[in-house]
Amino acid sequence: MPSPEETTAAAREFLADHPEVEDALAALVERDARDEPWTFDDIDLDSGRFGELVARDLAREVDDGYRLRNPDAIRAAIDAGPADAGDATDAGSTATASTDAGSGASTGESAPDAAPSRFSTTVDVDGLTLLGLVGALLAVAGARLVAAPAVFREGFVVSPSNDTYFFRYWQERLVARADGAFDLGLFADMGGAASTRPLAHATNWWVTALLGGADAAPAVAAWLPVVASVCLGYLVYRTARLLTGDVRVALAAVLFYGLAPVNVVYTSVGFLDHQAHQYLWLGLLVATLTALGTDIARRTTSTDARAHARDARMWAIALALAVAVAASAHAWGGSPLTFVPVAAVVGLRVALDVRHDRSPTFANAPLLGGLVVGAGLALAAHLALGWHESIAAVTPALVAGGALVVVGLGELWRRVSLPPLALVAAEAVVAVGGLVAYARLRPDDIDRLQTRADDLFFREGISETASLFSPDFAVVFGPLLQLGLGFYFAIAVLAVATWAVARRDEPGWLVVVCFAWYYTLLATIQVRFAGQLAIVIAPFAGIGLVYLLSAIDIARPVAALGRGEDADAPSGRGRPSRDRPTRSRPDGGPSDERAITSLALPDDTRLRGYLAATVALVLLFNLLLVPSLVGQTTHDRAQFEAALTVDAHAEELDREYPRNFVLSRWGDNRMYNYFVSGESQSYGYARSNHAQFLASANPDNWYDRFQGRVGYVVVTDREDAPATNTTYAALHEGLGIGVNDTAPTGRYQLLASDDGVRTFAVVPGATIRVTDPAAVGATSGAVTATTAVAVEEPGGNVTHEYARSATITNGTATIRVAHPGEYRVGNATVTVTDDDVVAGNRTTVPAA
Repeated sequence: MPSPEETTAAAREFLADHPEVEDALAALVERDARDEPWTFDDIDLDSGRFGELVARDLAREVDDGYRLRNPDAIRAAIDAGPADAGDATDAGSTATASTDAGSGASTGESAPDAAPSRFSTTVDVDGLTLLGLVGALLAVAGARLVAAPAVFREGFVVSPSNDTYFFRYWQERLVARADGAFDLGLFADMGGAASTRPLAHATNWWVTALLGGADAAPAVAAWLPVVASVCLGYLVYRTARLLTGDVRVALAAVLFYGLAPVNVVYTSVGFLDHQAHQYLWLGLLVATLTALGTDIARRTTSTDARAHARDARMWAIALALAVAVAASAHAWGGSPLTFVPVAAVVGLRVALDVRHDRSPTFANAPLLGGLVVGAGLALAAHLALGWHESIAAVTPALVAGGALVVVGLGELWRRVSLPPLALVAAEAVVAVGGLVAYARLRPDDIDRLQTRADDLFFREGISETASLFSPDFAVVFGPLLQLGLGFYFAIAVLAVATWAVARRDEPGWLVVVCFAWYYTLLATIQVRFAGQLAIVIAPFAGIGLVYLLSAIDIARPVAALGRGEDADAPSGRGRPSRDRPTRSRPDGGPSDERAITSLALPDDTRLRGYLAATVALVLLFNLLLVPSLVGQTTHDRAQFEAALTVDAHAEELDREYPRNFVLSRWGDNRMYNYFVSGESQSYGYARSNHAQFLASANPDNWYDRFQGRVGYVVVTDREDAPATNTTYAALHEGLGIGVNDTAPTGRYQLLASDDGVRTFAVVPGATIRVTDPAAVGATSGAVTATTAVAVEEPGGNVTHEYARSATITNGTATIRVAHPGEYRVGNATVTVTDDDVVAGNRTTVPAA
């Protein structure tokens, strides 16, 4: 418990920081004299000042509420007046710890021994904060290891999904061509890998080369997505900290991002696709824009705006922004979409500057510098290295050019004192005019953009093209399945943040608000964009969780998005005066009195239990949904075993591509061909032919159509199976040998049947020629050859009868068979070997 002298010193410092609370503090002294406990609802202090009152150890919790500590000492502080700068005592007696019951967070100004008595003072607060961050990032990594048992199989890395093998194809092709990690010339000679996702492919091969070359390729394919996700988790943490100054919100944001099922799916272990790269650079883009916005938000005068423009730290952030812009332009095929919210942020930021009488030129100088340099880097990569399409490289240049025009327009608007709302309309005119001019100057780019949009938004037959709010999940449950409960926390806070941005000077919050609404719109069109949405709504979800904890009285209320000192208020108290700017942390975050920058745990075991149970309950849905959603993308054991079976058979017969091509359902096609031939660049042939093949009436007729293009066929169980008397029935239900009342085939040799997966080799088939049907006892117009085929099934080998018939034409009959064995033809027998089946040899039944 602090001494009366320490309490007086702390109270005077409190009054020096917040002279407007003197009357409220005096009222509390009077209540205390009447022996009346009080609660937050009973006093004339906002949540921030109330929290600080407790944090400075000026008040303590009792059974019925709160009481002042040393009220006589506090009365003495009121009588003495606020402390001057020279009156400050040592840190141990003027601690400003800002802790709460749920997380015990404290400000950076606090000393370790200044925590309220409700919390343990033996805990190393900074260490606990670090432990919380490490734990949250480990949760990010752990969620992405759910797929590990399905990915790491028999010494192989079996990547989930289909498109991952396209990226592994280019990873291995490029690293095989590279003369080490410093073969920089390869960046300009990437061939087809430079077409639509050059940075993703370049990063994959370069990291692989750096870590040892081709032998490291499977490990890089497995772990690169996880590492990128952890790095992104830290960016989410920094973004939320910048916006709120609340470590509890930041850690909750990391958890909501890290456990969002759809994001986990796209970045799980082995998922080497463009998403890991795209998400990471998006996170850096949002973080840098937010950092620039939060810095200018704490500067309230034109002089401060000049200081922002001259701050070396802001230019360092601008350089990071330039890297994010250039990288985002070349990370994935739809990269122009990334820059739409960037343009919106710039336009609205300039309007905020004009509204708050701040020079747009100085307030946006680092931002403009980052955009211009980033656009230059993106364009240089396109022109010098041949990366990506022109529309991807030109889009950031258009945004940067438009930003320069808008800032200039805003500067003019401010000088002539025109309404800020009219500026937004003028900016829209500038944007439309720029697009019209671009369409006239480069019509081919517009045509290509239309093609890319069609590919992105109007492809059918792919699950990720459904809406996040699909009627199949009653509209409201789609976000739960894809994003977890965090979406519902976030959407409510997002609405509040939107209102705050519209009324107040919040350029930092403007960034995440614009990005969140934009990706909500895109996810409404296609759920594939929910992965990006999980990143940008994470800070809102974190605020929602902390608000819930405070609502049930196990945490101090979160101060983010409160009215604050800079809210526009008719009384004039809302905006800080030009001669008394608000206090800010050096990192540009919220003011110190609102910051909660370290964690502590409640002393009360009951409160600890409530806290853990509430957080676990909120995250429970995510923990339950992640495994099921991830499981939909992994390949099961039977599918992988089919790939190994085909590979072994092709190696035994010395079949090379394309004679060892595997025809399968297109969603698995790249996986099979990757493990068989390594040729997993495209699944176009499978998508065009597989369904038609299964629906055909006679599979043997397809042999000539394959023309050496297909060597193997894998047929898996289907819910929408074609009708009977089809290839699907013959191969999947009949195993190609005629069981279950199906027609046997003569061109498809069954290699394996396992758990709904049927694997066949496409073979010429051996022919059995019967020159004297009567001699073998044929009494009708057809001759039948029969043998036994053993099929390995879960219960052991099962022997089935394989019988093929042929009509007698001109006194002879020719029977084509796909399996070796001893065949009974009437009263004669004949042996067909494996070589006969594979080479298409003819065996003649000897005459009697």
